[in-house]
Amino acid sequence: MTPSYIEEPREIILRRIKWLMILRLGLATFSLGTAALIQITKGETYLDPYLISLYVIIGMVYVLNPTGGVRSIFSLFYYLSIIAASIILYRRGGIIIASASSIFYGLNVLLEYYGIFQPLYGPAEGEVYGITLLLFRVLMNVTAFYLIAVLSSLLSEQVRKSKAALKIKEIDYHKLETLHRNIIESINSGLLTVDNENRITFFNRAAEVITGYKFSEVYGVKIDDILTELKKVERYPQKVLKYDGQSPRFEISFKRRDGRILHLGFSKAVLKDIEGDSQGEIYAFQDVTRLKEMEEHVKLVDRLAAIGRLATGMAHEVRNPLASMSGSIQVLRDSLKLDSDNRRLMEIVLRETHRLDQLLSDFILFAQPNDRKKEVVELNGIIDDALQLFSCNPQYNNINVIKNLQGTIMIEADTQQIKQVFWNLFINAAQAMENGGELKVSTKIVPLDSLDNKISSRLNSNTSEIFSQIVITDTGHGIPRRYLNKIFDPFFSTKEKGIGLGLAIVYRIIESYQGIISVESKENKGVSFTIHLPSTSKH
Repeated sequence: MTPSYIEEPREIILRRIKWLMILRLGLATFSLGTAALIQITKGETYLDPYLISLYVIIGMVYVLNPTGGVRSIFSLFYYLSIIAASIILYRRGGIIIASASSIFYGLNVLLEYYGIFQPLYGPAEGEVYGITLLLFRVLMNVTAFYLIAVLSSLLSEQVRKSKAALKIKEIDYHKLETLHRNIIESINSGLLTVDNENRITFFNRAAEVITGYKFSEVYGVKIDDILTELKKVERYPQKVLKYDGQSPRFEISFKRRDGRILHLGFSKAVLKDIEGDSQGEIYAFQDVTRLKEMEEHVKLVDRLAAIGRLATGMAHEVRNPLASMSGSIQVLRDSLKLDSDNRRLMEIVLRETHRLDQLLSDFILFAQPNDRKKEVVELNGIIDDALQLFSCNPQYNNINVIKNLQGTIMIEADTQQIKQVFWNLFINAAQAMENGGELKVSTKIVPLDSLDNKISSRLNSNTSEIFSQIVITDTGHGIPRRYLNKIFDPFFSTKEKGIGLGLAIVYRIIESYQGIISVESKENKGVSFTIHLPSTSKH
């Protein structure tokens, strides 16, 4: 027997086609109208995801009707639409789309029941089920819609919270990493790391400032090629200073990229990964050049003070007998009739006695430079007098004197002592230029805050805020680098005839005036002495 739903009148089929065309027209009008409305607003709105979900539901109605109505296998698309809305719009969106799905599903069932919508294939709902079963079917599906909306939204909310927590952790990790990097880049100590092959893998900003090298220039370079003195430390481990409970420490000399020689203090430790395996070594270092200079200055002051005390006692003990000897010899010379040879011997004794007396005077000047009375004097005038006296000496007529004495510079000092300072420096320069050369002398006033830290740290700001700067330069053979730290020591001299007190006296006098003297030398190019003395506004 042929099923009844195949023998349908032509009018019924035409009516279904008519309703299908109307449904298509309505769906197209609604879709295009809302799309045009969104385009007019020119921007995204909060309703866009809801409208898209609504389009999907309406589209499912359009798909379900010709494929079996509410009994179509494509009814599963309702569930997928609800799940998608819950994922995108979370609980609120899932409930709204579940409600919309329930409304459209109920309308579809109702319209099929009353014969308004008829499936193209198969019987309508009203022809198969009674009203009770039909309502039960609607209730079951609506309940399923809301259950799926609630469960999927719970999962979606959990995923969202997990993502938010993960994002917060990522932000915290990023902040922590940024903080660590800022700490490393902000510390004043140089920091570098090397791998197990001693190749540099990290170089912080302080390391760049201290060494003069950029990280990009040293990355991957062996540390021994940059810090060449490290080889000596490895070769002579006794140079490594170890402290209990601390990393090994040592000091090396380092030549900056610009050629300056620095003293660097190092400490190092093993660089380990999270599992405790060695990844290389980490070096922390500082520029201790100024500290070393201050240590040398303190040592020199201590030596000078000790020698000064000894020299004072010896000078007073020797000067009295020497004066008696000199006076007695002069009396004998004048009262006795001496032949030429004996008179010449007498003159030699008197001359050497005078030289010893001058040496003792230098001793006393070296030991007690503060004993003289100080007064406000004009510095450039004293220097000019000393230069004229120097230029008039025929022994130094092969030396060209160039002076640049700026303005009027007032200092508080003893005229004879300060003149002795410059005379000693001029003589020292002349002796270094045996074959002639140039002696340059320049002066100027400089504020304390304009001086290099290396200089200003050694000056007493309580004494004065302005200082006189005197630079004396020669073109002689220079002083070997190994002697630069010793030239102000008493009795140290590189000359055959020198006794080594000239520069020591200069140092002591300058120091007694709260000033400093520094020296720079290039072998075979000359020496430059720079003096800074407190200046006064008194006239």
